[in-house]
Amino acid sequence: MHVPEEHSDEILFEQLRKDNQGAFKILYNRYWDKLLQVAYTKLKVQEESEEVVQEVFLSIWSNRHKTVLNYSFRTYISAALKYSIYAKIATRSKHENVEIGEEVENQLIDHSTEQHLAFSEIIIQIETLVAQLPEKCQMVFRLSREQGLSTKEISSALDISEKTVEGHITKAVKHIKGNLNGFTSFLYFF
Repeated sequence: MHVPEEHSDEILFEQLRKDNQGAFKILYNRYWDKLLQVAYTKLKVQEESEEVVQEVFLSIWSNRHKTVLNYSFRTYISAALKYSIYAKIATRSKHENVEIGEEVENQLIDHSTEQHLAFSEIIIQIETLVAQLPEKCQMVFRLSREQGLSTKEISSALDISEKTVEGHITKAVKHIKGNLNGFTSFLYFF
């Protein structure tokens, strides 16, 4: 289905949610250069900047059916880029053994369809709950739980106190635990 390029971001996003690749392409072309410029300003490395922007667009496409815009698309994509940049900066300083991580991950993967669907449902619900958190709280939670950074690493990366980091994590976990419906056995991971 052809979509006029002059449509607003929000109309294009609604078309994107209906699997319209043309709408995605328009948004991609509309925002790629702007996002790349912002990413490069922060990261100072062209390859990393392109990677971060590409990840943002891949995430938008992958999550198109479950993403709900609470504000404008511009606000959404700007926040997505911001979190991706913070994550990239944080992982620069993290020293990890990728081979061991991949081996452990492969051992833990269970290819059961039923478990995969249940896990996917949990992830969607958690992502929705995390998106409801204040911006800084979301960022700290994501760096902690998704990137695996320690309180000290997050404190250093975001230039905030460790107590503030702990406060944000506590607030996020409390919000998720209080609103995660039907998955109480999953909560011990938090």
